[in-house]
Amino acid sequence: MNSSFYNGIAGTKTHQFGIDVWADNIANVNTTGFKSSTPEFASLFATTLTHSYFGSSITSDIGYGSRAQSTAMNTTQGPFQNTDSVFDLALGGEGWFGVKGTGNQTYYTRAGSFSIDGMGNMVDANGNYLLGTVGNNYTPTTLPEEVMKDFGSYYGLNNNMLLAQIYAVTQLQDIPLGPVQQQGMITLPDYLYYPPIPTQNISYKGNLDPKIIIESVDITVNEDDVNTTLNTVSNTASITGNLTNTPEALTPKEGDLVSIVLTDHTGQTQKVSAYLDENLAWSLVGVDLGDLDISQPLTTVATLSTMQEVPNVETFSTSIISPSGEKDVLSMVFTKQIPQPASGSVWDGVMQVRTFYENYAREEYDPSVTYDPSQYEIHADMGYVIKIYDPAQFYVDKTANKVYQITDSQVGQLTFGGAGQLLESTIPAMSNSGAPLAIFLGTANNYDGLTSSTNFNTSRSYTQDGQVAGLLKGYGMDERGNVIAEFTNGRSVPMAKVAVYHFQNDQGLTRTTSSLFQASSNSGNPIFYTDADGNFVLGSQVFSNRLESSNVNLATALTELIVMQKAFSGNAKSITTSDEMIKNAIQMKR
Repeated sequence: MNSSFYNGIAGTKTHQFGIDVWADNIANVNTTGFKSSTPEFASLFATTLTHSYFGSSITSDIGYGSRAQSTAMNTTQGPFQNTDSVFDLALGGEGWFGVKGTGNQTYYTRAGSFSIDGMGNMVDANGNYLLGTVGNNYTPTTLPEEVMKDFGSYYGLNNNMLLAQIYAVTQLQDIPLGPVQQQGMITLPDYLYYPPIPTQNISYKGNLDPKIIIESVDITVNEDDVNTTLNTVSNTASITGNLTNTPEALTPKEGDLVSIVLTDHTGQTQKVSAYLDENLAWSLVGVDLGDLDISQPLTTVATLSTMQEVPNVETFSTSIISPSGEKDVLSMVFTKQIPQPASGSVWDGVMQVRTFYENYAREEYDPSVTYDPSQYEIHADMGYVIKIYDPAQFYVDKTANKVYQITDSQVGQLTFGGAGQLLESTIPAMSNSGAPLAIFLGTANNYDGLTSSTNFNTSRSYTQDGQVAGLLKGYGMDERGNVIAEFTNGRSVPMAKVAVYHFQNDQGLTRTTSSLFQASSNSGNPIFYTDADGNFVLGSQVFSNRLESSNVNLATALTELIVMQKAFSGNAKSITTSDEMIKNAIQMKR
């Protein structure tokens, strides 16, 4: 009869333990990353009574109640909830985030609510440091003065605040996960600079239209084709000429006008004209020289006005990135050769790399200054002067009012076949302010670059490498578990990889708080998974802007709580029943 008391007491204690476990589950139904537990019971102990009947032994066990054996952790994944924070992380599978707390103790958690503290460290809500593999791909740097002005303007920093350390980042595609023992705190700098990458390769596609263009042109006749005979007595001249040594005149015709300007040694001029005859020559006899001084020979310049084919000109102008990060200009001007071969076309190319020099502007005329006419256009009556630039060294864009310095200039030639395909290119490599610049215009006997045909209407396009400089815009995550730095130039660079830890027995982890666990001898040491090549891999996808909710099933928890309550009441009833039985036995004695 006494054992029934012990059974009832053990039962109430055990089911009180069960109620506590399920109540804890219900209390954490909204705790991020919480893993529910299931209470497990065991028989306390038993006595054995042995009897002999008909030569055999029969054993009857009498139990002394139950005891709380353990709590089994439920490792199933909880539902995801979307958030606005890029550093709210969730694991799409098994595994644990690692965090380092006080005393250099490592904990493991599924609660992925992380942020950046004042020191640039990634921490959880309790200030524990998130563990991962750092890229070590940034170094201290000093920025040029003009870049520092942009830097301070972008971040809103004054001169004193600009003394803060700035780091230059190196581009990486991915950060390989290191061994378990090499995982450390993830520290992210406040100020990062993405250095410029100069353009070194550029390729073009498009069509150079070889259609024939007929226009009126004025051609200076070669001086060897003009003969002038003076008559000093009558003060007249006879002028004859032809086009034998003037190959620029492609298709002269009878009746084309020849304008002739006669200039004496004093600078006095006289103009006369003639027409080409059927032999493409002209003759003027007895030309009255008027007031010209013919005591010395005259200068005779003849100009032919005719209709003929003029060269087609195609211009390409593209921004390129210089080693200093400036946006320079690559200019390519292609001029069709005339006359053309019987089939195809040939184009002469002039390529220039130009860098901004200064603005093109009028300067106010200063009467006290003596201007060099070789360096300035002087318009004193209008009150201004304009600087003259050497065209071999500078290019003046009067539309944009900018002056560019020509840092490299090259010439080459493109030869195309009758079907418009590129046959040969002699365009050389160029210098982009010291960086090599390769220009791809197509492969021989192909149509993968520039073409030249009246049948094509290919839109122009180009591709190039290089990148302007960028300033840190913010941090984020990518799909490979990398913490990435995002820059104003559109580039992103991985800075660290968040580690995902695994265990042989997740249920063997020791719970220290509602969402933090420690490794134990039952769980085994943390491990990283490896791929077929032996490289460490995460093993589970890391989702950004998501948090894993508690995996407590509220319906199940409430049902189990009712069961525990009923069991608790039943065990309590066994105690009162045993008490009544003892009272009855005592009364029987009386």
